[in-house]
Amino acid sequence: MAPILLPLLLAVCASAAEPSVNPAKLRASREIIAETMIPIHELTDQSYQGMQWSLVNAADFGPVLTAASAAVKKLHEQYPSATADAYGNGMMTNIEDTARLFGNGKLERGCISHQSITFDAIKPLLTNSSLTVKKIRVGLLLQHNAVIVYPTGKAWRHSGVIFDAWQRQKSDLHRMVYTFKSWTTFGDRARLLNDDE
Repeated sequence: MAPILLPLLLAVCASAAEPSVNPAKLRASREIIAETMIPIHELTDQSYQGMQWSLVNAADFGPVLTAASAAVKKLHEQYPSATADAYGNGMMTNIEDTARLFGNGKLERGCISHQSITFDAIKPLLTNSSLTVKKIRVGLLLQHNAVIVYPTGKAWRHSGVIFDAWQRQKSDLHRMVYTFKSWTTFGDRARLLNDDE
């Protein structure tokens, strides 16, 4: 009988230790998370291979998604790009931006611009929350920059969600949000950056 009770007791203790979830906030966040095309069960899968987000993490995530999408949309409205609209491709947009450098352009549609505006939109929302936000860089020679959000205290490579609107040049959540595991990058050696980098 004891072997059956132990897992139940551990589950009860774990749920008791977790802060209570605001049901309305969780419900609203679930709707927004659905727009990313990342299934909520993938985030909250508590198995060894799962991302191990709690319901509190999920509830805190919705406002972050909304803010990031709005910030990217504003960036794109401020710096329109026919190339980005036509191709939906960061590399093609970088070629256009590079040509603008000779006309005082500043790579406004580049990955660093996307990283900065996304990070600045998210950071204030996650003060005193259950989630951590960091800038992330991947690659050595050809570097790429994005933003990662993950449950505080969890391993970011295992539980992280990437915000990378540069790749497809879109503010739609399903075109700018990826699990870290599925994120298409320029290579390996992903590393977290300090806030001011």
